[in-house]
Amino acid sequence: MRRAKTSTFISISTMIFLLLIIGLFGIISLNIDHLVDVLNAKVDIQAFISGTLNDSEIANLGARLVNIDGVANVQFISKEAAAKEFQKEFGQDVFDVLEENPLPSSFLVTLNKEDQTIADVKKIASKIGQEPGIDEVNYHGEALNLLNKFSNIASNINILLLSFVILGSLFIVSNTIRLIILARKNIIETMKLVGATRGFIRSPFLLEGIFQGTTGGVVAFLFIVISSKLVMSHWPGILYVPDYYYFLIIGAGFVLGLTGSMIAIKRYL
Repeated sequence: MRRAKTSTFISISTMIFLLLIIGLFGIISLNIDHLVDVLNAKVDIQAFISGTLNDSEIANLGARLVNIDGVANVQFISKEAAAKEFQKEFGQDVFDVLEENPLPSSFLVTLNKEDQTIADVKKIASKIGQEPGIDEVNYHGEALNLLNKFSNIASNINILLLSFVILGSLFIVSNTIRLIILARKNIIETMKLVGATRGFIRSPFLLEGIFQGTTGGVVAFLFIVISSKLVMSHWPGILYVPDYYYFLIIGAGFVLGLTGSMIAIKRYL
């Protein structure tokens, strides 16, 4: 490696660059998926009750909603509670604007954890809307649809980037090892003549590939750790990065370096 400083430096630098790309896009994908999961977990369906129902009919309606598959809990929100919520949200009493309370009573429907996908929410909301006495059903379906689309796009981009990184890394490492093998061709032939085993000849090249990949992984790891910690210190809660993710970058560098060197060794040595 000391004799081939330029090629070794270029190989390690390229590994760092490629691992940084996949690492940063991986964080973006993780955060989009995490945001979708958090919002899905907070999805509630608000069912507005017809003003013609009396207390007994409202109680019966609530009991029917609880029995719908996927519904975990049903909370009744009276007109008075809705007015208080309006004042809390907008800082103004509804009675300051109108002489009477126009806000309808409603049920806040909480879903089971396993029934919080977009398809499940739509299905349950449709069933609730078909119940007699329900005027309107409201949930944040459009926002969740948009986030799910972004999540799918990010996942597809990550797959493409991962393929690019794997192929690029394997090519860089194996090509560097190949050039070194060709440059040492006469020495390798001499070693074979004096009885050197295949393992003895191959091991330095194998170690070089591991060194290149692992070094690239460590540098990319340090850069991503420092960058993400800085972002999280300035904007707490804005990023979600599990601790194991950082070490996956080092592991990816190790595996890519090892595999790239094995490809070159198998083909040229």
